[in-house]
Amino acid sequence: MGDLRVSGLTKSFGTGGSKMLAVDGFNVEVKDGELLVLLGPSGCGKSTTIRALAGLEVPDAGHIAFGSQVVFDAERRIEVRPHNRDIGMVFQSYALWPHMTVRRNIAYPLRSRRRREGNREELVKQAAELVNCAELLDRYPSQLSGGQQQRVALARALVARPAVMLFDEPLSNLDAKLRDQLRADLHSLHRQVGFTGVYVTHDHAEALALGDRLAIMRAGRIEQLDTPALVFSEPRTEYVAAFIGIDNVIELRRDGDRWACPGGALHGDVPAYEGDVVRLRIRNEDVRLCASPADITGREIGVAGATVVDVGFHGRTWEVVAELGDVPISAMLDGSARVPGPGDTVVIAFETQHALVYGATGELLAAAAASTNHEKRPVPGRTRPSSIGVAQP
Repeated sequence: MGDLRVSGLTKSFGTGGSKMLAVDGFNVEVKDGELLVLLGPSGCGKSTTIRALAGLEVPDAGHIAFGSQVVFDAERRIEVRPHNRDIGMVFQSYALWPHMTVRRNIAYPLRSRRRREGNREELVKQAAELVNCAELLDRYPSQLSGGQQQRVALARALVARPAVMLFDEPLSNLDAKLRDQLRADLHSLHRQVGFTGVYVTHDHAEALALGDRLAIMRAGRIEQLDTPALVFSEPRTEYVAAFIGIDNVIELRRDGDRWACPGGALHGDVPAYEGDVVRLRIRNEDVRLCASPADITGREIGVAGATVVDVGFHGRTWEVVAELGDVPISAMLDGSARVPGPGDTVVIAFETQHALVYGATGELLAAAAASTNHEKRPVPGRTRPSSIGVAQP
């Protein structure tokens, strides 16, 4: 195993006026034994990046090194072919040879690397045992379920103990229950083997569970590179906050020396945020629904005038969606709480310490109170310590 260093990686598609920049000056270092997750929506450049690491795409510029091996350098005209890069890769589509048994599929990287036949069988057996598929060695891919095929693909990628493991959305074709199981198995396997890896996904829950660090990508660049705990508690931009599922947005506008909220009447003491417009993002589990402004506690602010439009049962919780003007606000309520019904008028209430505050440019001004233990860093912008009033309707 080893580290991975990428600098200035750039890749575009098309020609002339139709040229599209897919990866734009991508830079990252992955430490030995670290699993980096590239997270983002379709079209953000994450799959193109990992294909460039594998040698399946030729970048326009940049430098890639696996440990001491430089596998790509545009200036020095170095381009190592995929089969000569010391990598193991797990694809979304499994990519198993249908005419080969599981045993031969797993052994394929050993044969292509010309490893001695004497110890091949033992290495294959060890890899199969690592991913709990040793009993499948004499079957063919057509005789396996999707989950079993993906385990075999993982064993094949691991068997030669490559310098770097690459994962291109390997769990996206599986059903929810199996995906959760394999995600847990993969997390355990990484802890056991300690491989260096890059993992691509669009699923933020998967990324938070697997990654030592997350790189949230936007338009071919890294928008935020942090530990899962920091990405969760301090998404640095609204783009990151929205992508990890913090969808509730309440906009506040300065009205003289007070704050006002379009779409509702604002109640409570609002911190004196800098700027004339701020956008608060609140997780749905931190939203409380009240019948009237009189129910707001001293630590909360609330916005009156929201109308419940949908109620969903989730076992131990209820999800209630209310519209504040034309803005939907979701609240996840405990099963024992009073649950309003569609058409009811409610007050959206929350503690300001639970709100992520973003300025007009979408940059984080103040982070919510941390719910996990991790080292805090200073964030751009500050809030003044005093409070100002709210504009009354």
